[in-house]
Amino acid sequence: MTIVLQAESITKTFDKEEILKGISLSIEENTFTAVLGPSGSGKSTMLHVLSGLMKPTSGVVKCEGKVVSQYREAQLAEWKRNEVGHVFQNYLLLENLTVEENIRVGINNGKASFSFDRLVRILELEQYLKKFPAQLSGGQQQRVAIARAVIKCPKLLFCDEATGALDEKNSKKVVELLHTIKRELGVTILFTTHNEQIAKTADRVLTIKDGMLYRDIRNEHPIAASEMVWG
Repeated sequence: MTIVLQAESITKTFDKEEILKGISLSIEENTFTAVLGPSGSGKSTMLHVLSGLMKPTSGVVKCEGKVVSQYREAQLAEWKRNEVGHVFQNYLLLENLTVEENIRVGINNGKASFSFDRLVRILELEQYLKKFPAQLSGGQQQRVAIARAVIKCPKLLFCDEATGALDEKNSKKVVELLHTIKRELGVTILFTTHNEQIAKTADRVLTIKDGMLYRDIRNEHPIAASEMVWG
């Protein structure tokens, strides 16, 4: 399979504390990778460095062979605008815009976008398009956030604890929809979580511990999102 993203010995230091301690990895295109680890392990910091939200203190991040971590600010902004989508735990929707408007905000007019109608259908948002975020449940808002991130045809979708604020039913729905997006639209997904049930649905599971890559497992028999069992 084609390698779309690489990290080579990346470190990240805040106030003299080393949060990431030399992580190296490669991510294959059109895969769903779960990044496991407890709070404070460095998994979100790693995701932010890989996605261009932060620069590594040392080491490099490459996308399709290009060293994006060394891009100047304008180059980095262009890469993030064209190739990267983000989904966060707290949705970050624009409250004064409808669902349809929030999704269309993600369109990059300089490149092709996914079919709005198809994306809305996959994410089952058709009946909510004229509603505002305050009129939606948490699960519905997260689906809108996913649609906004995906509509611009990103190569990479970074999800940071994207189900952390959701109940079991909505968590299963969001994970199921992300797998559908990966399968039908060819998006490569990295998903940080502390939930081992979500990790069981992934193609690959990376475990981060004390700022290091502790374990890297290929999941030969991933389960369906509907099979996840909450404790």
